[in-house]
Amino acid sequence: MRRRRHLVVARVGRNSLHPRWLDGAEERSWDLHLCPFEPLPEAALEGCSTSDVIVGPKWAGLNELLTRWDGWRDYEQIWLPDDDLLTDAGNIDSFFATTAALGWSLSAPALDEDSYYAHYSTMRNRRCTARCTGFVEIMAPCFSGPTLDRLLPTFSLSTTGWGWGLDSVWPRLLDYQNMGVIDATPVCHTRPVGAFRDATLAARVLAESDRLLAEYGCEQVHRVFQAFGPDLKPLLLGPSELTALLVDGWQYLLPGNPALLPWMVQAQAPADGWPAYPVAGTPAHATRGRTLQEGV
Repeated sequence: MRRRRHLVVARVGRNSLHPRWLDGAEERSWDLHLCPFEPLPEAALEGCSTSDVIVGPKWAGLNELLTRWDGWRDYEQIWLPDDDLLTDAGNIDSFFATTAALGWSLSAPALDEDSYYAHYSTMRNRRCTARCTGFVEIMAPCFSGPTLDRLLPTFSLSTTGWGWGLDSVWPRLLDYQNMGVIDATPVCHTRPVGAFRDATLAARVLAESDRLLAEYGCEQVHRVFQAFGPDLKPLLLGPSELTALLVDGWQYLLPGNPALLPWMVQAQAPADGWPAYPVAGTPAHATRGRTLQEGV
């Protein structure tokens, strides 16, 4: 079989959506390898390769597979998505092409407007093509080959196998450089997030996340360091302008969760804080219909 440039390794079960990823996949830049946690029907194996069943959570299985199988080292980029993401072959191709063009070491596609989500920064921002961020969620991280080689040993830090906290450790180890979210190639997360049937397991997973963040001296960083336009060039915006752009692009989230607004603004605060409001106000002339980028 001809090896393609990129690789998707999916931790899957019987209800996996990965067959939909192959829709329209006559020509694609990526191979698909399955890492099942339970036996799969024959129809689910078409168009991809597969490993033996490895029982357990996502990150325990991926750690075992990628540690003992070197096949992934032949690829430029390796994407490790959850199996409940809905997308298609063309979108995955575009995602790989965009993150390669940006030269990022760690990336993820944004979640679209119909998705279940935990963190606003993972959601599609309608004003951006891509964003350099301080957080790439464990739901769907994509690593360059050298970066996966460097970060693979961290997978075993998650003794529960759930991986919570790794998505704060990885940016810390990468010094928050060359990483981000691709808004132009969103995927749909189809299942609710953060629900555990076992309260004891939930406590263990949260405690493990707290432990990892403490050991590595890090925290979740939802700051956007830079936004990119359709030409993949940085938008030259100051802190206030960038914050306004981001809030505008995430406006659709606010009716359902208005508490996000102060968190968005807080995440973008400069190191010395936002300037105090001047006594004289901010004299200006309101111009109806002028966009932010036209005014910069």
